[in-house]
Amino acid sequence: MKPTSPTDFWDSLAAFANPVPHDLPGAMRALGIEVLRELSKPDSTEYLARCPAHLTLTGKQDRRPSFSVNSSTGLHHCFSCGYAGPFIQLVEDGLGYNRIEAFQWIVRHGVYRTVEDTGPAPQAEDAVRITEASLALFIPPPPEACARRHLTPEACGDFGVLWKPEKRRWILPIRDPHTCELWGWQEKGKRFFRNYPTGIHKAQTLFGDLTWTGDTALLLESPLDAVRAHGLGIPGAFASFGAHVSEAQMRLLQTRCRHLILGLDNDAAGRTARDKIHGRWRPRGLPMKFLDYSHTTAKDLGDMSDADALSAYENAHHPWRRRR
Repeated sequence: MKPTSPTDFWDSLAAFANPVPHDLPGAMRALGIEVLRELSKPDSTEYLARCPAHLTLTGKQDRRPSFSVNSSTGLHHCFSCGYAGPFIQLVEDGLGYNRIEAFQWIVRHGVYRTVEDTGPAPQAEDAVRITEASLALFIPPPPEACARRHLTPEACGDFGVLWKPEKRRWILPIRDPHTCELWGWQEKGKRFFRNYPTGIHKAQTLFGDLTWTGDTALLLESPLDAVRAHGLGIPGAFASFGAHVSEAQMRLLQTRCRHLILGLDNDAAGRTARDKIHGRWRPRGLPMKFLDYSHTTAKDLGDMSDADALSAYENAHHPWRRRR
């Protein structure tokens, strides 16, 4: 048996563990994140700060402490822009490190514990009990709402998409990726979105047909774009609920497909996330192509005509292809 090298050792740890620094506030300060408030809980502390990714993702500074890091799990989450993930991802993004360098940086700050980020989602903050009966207040999306988003009622039904009639908002279920148990949902409308229950860790799962496995999957940011792709006959369409794609989500995709088309939004945040995913996961044996935006000015698949959307998928290209 081939002996394990030090590099293999670090790579194994960095790939599968979520290290939490012993001095979490100190590690946050070292990353340039000022802790503004502490919220004590029975088994952990939430450190509140201004979101370090807010300007990049939204074009605006975070004016209030909408960002928190949990002392027990190390998971961070911005309740405004949706930036979320394990602490090691925060180090990568903040310092421009790869995964091994980020792991070693955390080790130098003293590891409190390592936790897997692929287990069941932590309980939501308000501890609301969610069951399938919780969806009884919602209805299937009306035809006019589907038409505005170029969605078919059949695709909405396949993905469990519902409608909140009094607010005219989409209801997008968030489910356990292994059992399909309902964890909660994302409520989305014009200039509005809300995750329910508050604090649900949607970065632990994907939106789409969680029972699907096949050759080629398509990863998008918006759940409604995944519904659109499914309605166009594109197999294996999933959404990450935003530009941030977690390690847990990538592992789920790796178990479901042999090839991946990255269809994140055609904007600065989407392209940055796309390139980081390719750089990290292609060496781990997941071949990837990029959705082709060269023939359109659309920001995402949902903004395209049916013909342009199908062309973008069918002409997905390798990352090294030069733009004309």
